[in-house]
Amino acid sequence: MAGLDDLVRRSEINYSRWKNLRHKKVRVSTEEVEVLVKLYPSYALWLVSGAVAPESGQTSPAFDEANRSLATPSAG
Repeated sequence: MAGLDDLVRRSEINYSRWKNLRHKKVRVSTEEVEVLVKLYPSYALWLVSGAVAPESGQTSPAFDEANRSLATPSAG
């Protein structure tokens, strides 16, 4: 996922707004959701509903991380 500086560069939303969203000081608006869906289309379903549909290419960061961990043999 992108850092705050990257989100500011890639959208018209200012740094303080993204920072407040990150720290849950404000509620997310449709404008931020639209930006995130454009930047991360494979997370669109998860962003708006919390659901994943991997068979349709719709995942979440946690789902992707879990799949990477499963695909990587453990050293031990």
